[in-house]
Amino acid sequence: MATVVGATVVVVTVVVATVLGAFAYRSSKEQTESLGIQMAMMEIDGELQTDLEQMSADRDREVLLSIVGGIVLMGLVLGFTGIIVTHRLVGPAYKLRKLIHEVAAGKLKIMGHLRKGDELQEVFEAFAEMINALRAAQAKEIAELDAAISHAREAGVAPEQLAAIKGVRDRMQAAID
Repeated sequence: MATVVGATVVVVTVVVATVLGAFAYRSSKEQTESLGIQMAMMEIDGELQTDLEQMSADRDREVLLSIVGGIVLMGLVLGFTGIIVTHRLVGPAYKLRKLIHEVAAGKLKIMGHLRKGDELQEVFEAFAEMINALRAAQAKEIAELDAAISHAREAGVAPEQLAAIKGVRDRMQAAID
């Protein structure tokens, strides 16, 4: 998704810059043509006229190369910047999405952290706090289940009858391990 957004930004920028560059190049060419018409009307020496026409053509070529070079450079810089920006934003969003799916699957453990300089640090920290709070609440419930299982065992409840409760307790423990 980030690549598509970044590529779209680069393409739109290059298209806009190309259109603006075409206007600038057309203006330069029009000035060259205007100069040619003025020289023809002034009856300038043939060699001087040829030299001026060559200088004008060279200048038009410089303008065109500057425009093309600027567009290429801008596309590369914008593309590189887009990669960095999306990497710092989309990477953390992807990691958070993955962690949310793990929590939805019953796993209450955070693996790793965001990289220094990544965006969404505060969101990740709030998510981590939420997971830690859920883990603590689940650990407390496990302790209560352990106490209830112990009391039931002391009261003479058969181990087969406690198996279902132990199964729930073990699944809860696995979610926080």
